[in-house]
Amino acid sequence: MKGFLKKNKFKIIAVILIILLSVFFIMEINRYSTIPEHIHSIDDKPSEQRSVIENITVLERSLQKDPNNVNIMIQLSDLYIKIDNKKLAKKTVAKVLEIDPSNKEAHERNEKIDK
Repeated sequence: MKGFLKKNKFKIIAVILIILLSVFFIMEINRYSTIPEHIHSIDDKPSEQRSVIENITVLERSLQKDPNNVNIMIQLSDLYIKIDNKKLAKKTVAKVLEIDPSNKEAHERNEKIDK
């Protein structure tokens, strides 16, 4: 065992360093890939007091937490239509129709976008 450790001590140290660096990088990536709580101040305002862009941000965050929420997607598509972003509105409505092909509101939004 002593001979093995002596022969391979640099390899062992290198492996340990690689593992430690990997853990460090993973922890740092996780730390910076989440939005800090203090930034969520727009969530504290009622939707009527927020700008359209702030409402879009809040709804997009909500959709990240609940990706199949059709109601959020419909609201989001309305806001995209409001700011004349037909591409995102169409994409959002398409997601709704993927989840619920018979969704009446989504079909209405699709017609509104195509006009």
